[in-house]
Amino acid sequence: MKDLSPLLRTFLFVIAGDIAIEVGIELLNSEEEDITDEGITENIKARIKELNPEIVFEENGVEVLKLNTVRKTLYKLYSGKLAQFRRIRDKSTGWFIYYWWHEFDLFDEILNDKKRLVETKLRERLKFEETNYFFVCKNCQDSTLKYNFDSAFELNFKCPDCSGPLEAQDNQEVIQFLKEKIVLIEHLDLSVN
Repeated sequence: MKDLSPLLRTFLFVIAGDIAIEVGIELLNSEEEDITDEGITENIKARIKELNPEIVFEENGVEVLKLNTVRKTLYKLYSGKLAQFRRIRDKSTGWFIYYWWHEFDLFDEILNDKKRLVETKLRERLKFEETNYFFVCKNCQDSTLKYNFDSAFELNFKCPDCSGPLEAQDNQEVIQFLKEKIVLIEHLDLSVN
């Protein structure tokens, strides 16, 4: 039985929790055959039952692992570009049957796209922090609310909540934090191999 890499396991867990890992294992192990969402659900149940024979998948008439949960997970993987499907209409029932397969070979590319996105967002935030002056009200409980110079000027440098003075905030710590995170992400190696 094939298993997922630790990095892929973690990524799947972030997408949809433990069920995504189970679905990923089934997709990985069904590379040579067509598998439906129902087949994936039944395979997960059989595999878990084999590991723990005392497990019950239906308690008080309520199913523990629902087909709908597996379907939702598959659609999340599809949205994340980690799974694909083709659908065929069943001529006897008129219903669509979905056959699923994994796209885990694109995982390196997906990770690098996410890395670039995070780096871009960090750089945009850094530029924003470096090119703006910020003001906060030290009197208010919510002193995390900050105003850029233009907003503070429009408010006449008075807090809109308590009318206290808006004071300049030193954002050098934030700038330094963002620079450190950018360096960290630049040197981050996400290769799966």
